[in-house]
Amino acid sequence: MSINYNITAGQVLSMLGYDNPESRKFLDGIEKEYNIKLSAVLRDFYEPAYGCPLLSTADIWTDRFCTLYEVIEEQIEEFEEEYKDNPEEGVDDEYYKFSQFLAKIPREEWQGHVTNYLEIGSDYGAGVASYGICINDLDKEDPPVYYLNEDNEMTDWRLLCNTLSEYFMLVLCDTLLCKQYNTAREALNKDGWDYNIYKSDETEKAAGRVGIDLSALKPQVLSWGKTTCGYDKERKMIVAACVDDNCELPFMAAAISKK
Repeated sequence: MSINYNITAGQVLSMLGYDNPESRKFLDGIEKEYNIKLSAVLRDFYEPAYGCPLLSTADIWTDRFCTLYEVIEEQIEEFEEEYKDNPEEGVDDEYYKFSQFLAKIPREEWQGHVTNYLEIGSDYGAGVASYGICINDLDKEDPPVYYLNEDNEMTDWRLLCNTLSEYFMLVLCDTLLCKQYNTAREALNKDGWDYNIYKSDETEKAAGRVGIDLSALKPQVLSWGKTTCGYDKERKMIVAACVDDNCELPFMAAAISKK
């Protein structure tokens, strides 16, 4: 068995049959709306990922983007309504104080106080973290991805993944392994794919049975463990795997092939 691990998340989605012709129009519209240039890595992923049902419960948005500045403007309006009768109620709210400061200066001066980000997702379950690309990094071929926790100041974005392609693959692996939701199983079964999940407490033995090269697994930053995804041309099978030593059954793999 020879598995090719040198593939992108977008290629995996294309192999699974996802290709939305409306994605080009959507991405062109984003570039025009925000006067930005989207990297080839982002476009290659979103062409099959746009509106993809497989990713409907993933930590990524598939049919919209927004900027941090837009979020701030909405917060300013919400705070004005919330505290319009008693502005002093918000004095202990750091978000409120900072937004009020920004509200008093021209928008073009915000960049001197807070960096703008193109937000591309949030954690689906709790919604306490936002994921985005620094606007100043959009001209990079494969820019890093940052995250902002809702408990932190809006200027406190922290590095999540060194590259956008890594973020896309980690999100896809989490999805294919059904770590939190059965969305992938349901979507792929509906489209006629044979979808099997393997779990075991004997990592090396189980990996050998499925044909997974454990050295191909990479650290997973969105959850515990290490993950990988590849394509077995001989078996015409997509495989995803995760090793998490903190779990009762540390090895998990998904094998996906056409029925």
